[in-house]
Amino acid sequence: MSLLAARGVTKRFGGVTALDGVELEAQPGRTLGLLGANGSGKSTLSRIIAGELAADAGRVLLDGREVAHASPQEAAARGIVIAHQHPSLAPDLPVWENVFLGAERCTRGGFVDRRESRRAARAILGEFGASLDLEQPAGSLSAAGQQVVEIARALSRKPRLLILDEPTAALTATEVARLFDAVRRLTSAGVGVVFISHRLQEVEEICDDILVLRNGRHVGSWATAGRLDERRILELMTGDPEAALRPPARRTVGEPALRLEGVRAGRVRGVDLEIKRGEIVGLAGLQGQGQEELLETVAGFRRLEGGAIVHRGERVAPGLPLDMIRRGVCLVPNDRHRQGLFVDESVGENLGYVRVCLERRPWRLPLAELRALAEAAIRRLLIKTDGPGQPVATLSGGNQQKVVIGKWLATEVGVLLLSDPTKGVDIHARSEIYATLGDLAARGSAVLVFASDVQELLAHCDRILVMYEGRVVDELAGAAMSEDRVMAAAFGRAA
Repeated sequence: MSLLAARGVTKRFGGVTALDGVELEAQPGRTLGLLGANGSGKSTLSRIIAGELAADAGRVLLDGREVAHASPQEAAARGIVIAHQHPSLAPDLPVWENVFLGAERCTRGGFVDRRESRRAARAILGEFGASLDLEQPAGSLSAAGQQVVEIARALSRKPRLLILDEPTAALTATEVARLFDAVRRLTSAGVGVVFISHRLQEVEEICDDILVLRNGRHVGSWATAGRLDERRILELMTGDPEAALRPPARRTVGEPALRLEGVRAGRVRGVDLEIKRGEIVGLAGLQGQGQEELLETVAGFRRLEGGAIVHRGERVAPGLPLDMIRRGVCLVPNDRHRQGLFVDESVGENLGYVRVCLERRPWRLPLAELRALAEAAIRRLLIKTDGPGQPVATLSGGNQQKVVIGKWLATEVGVLLLSDPTKGVDIHARSEIYATLGDLAARGSAVLVFASDVQELLAHCDRILVMYEGRVVDELAGAAMSEDRVMAAAFGRAA
């Protein structure tokens, strides 16, 4: 008997059908990989199973008996717990209170047992090797720290079925390894796990079974055996037998576009590098080694503490991001929701924002010109949208990321800096994003991209620079570009 089964689950939001008769089975002691493009219904299905949404039709069965959760608390009481991709924490409460938020540990008198709660929180976080300050407000943690707390909160419920929605997007390789160890301990004890991820390498490593959704429908499921067939999965996700990586645009490497000489800022401790027009250069290494600070410094978001930035042969010391934007040095930040988009505005307003800000008299810009600019970016980047007027918040994650990139097309992009641009993006959208970067490089732009997924960099970059403790410790090109070399340098062996 399945631990949990979904039978004919259907969910509509207005005129949009998010789920259309979906079938799912989760077995005790096994991990089910739930795959699909952004917007395919994975999160909606997970939220129905976890009691956060009610289905319009269909049934959810637990141990063969139909259940209808009135709330997430009721689902958790039955042993079904979800850890979200975007942590749902109370930002002003300390870490230890967030770990047990909604399931507080109390004394016999009904008061919160602070000593026991702190002890238990420390033990759960210790499974990840996380050295978080238990008294620190959760909202002040890094994205990775908040994700660890979100997962720890799910584990504290001692679930029978654990749903992990993109749990590794913000984690370091070490944290991912510890999470997978925890998952294996759970499944060996008979717990069922539903694992949602766009990283096929992780799915191969941790999942026993696969289920693929497309447009809210179940289109394929099987038990894993060895390496996953990426082409088959991409075909199922898109419905296109020819859905594969677009052939890369032909590029010619030109003169230097940007050079750094002993740059110091924050955790960056003296970086020397050079990128040329038409070149895609990858920044690798474990998270927190200075990659994001380096990109922010070059883009003018962080003060340059030492060294020099040389753009097209001229030394520059940016005081504001606008100084570099006017030079065509543009940053796609790590967090598209908080830093890259106006989520309450339309697709067209987001795509036209840079054009408006660079105009000396923006009030004189014709609306027709802004609409044409937005429509051109939508066509060029293959953004799936009903048009410039659609709210950007309603787009899938991959299409939102294309909007973040697309807004820079309103200016002449000389150097494009990107910080983990495909985090939380499905494999098809990921290939389209890198194809876009290839097209920009073919037109003469220089691209510097930090990605936490080494395989992405190996597949798409001309060179890879590995950072460790704020320094570039290895530079790889051609046949020297291998995962083993990158990981060795990432752990400081090349330092």
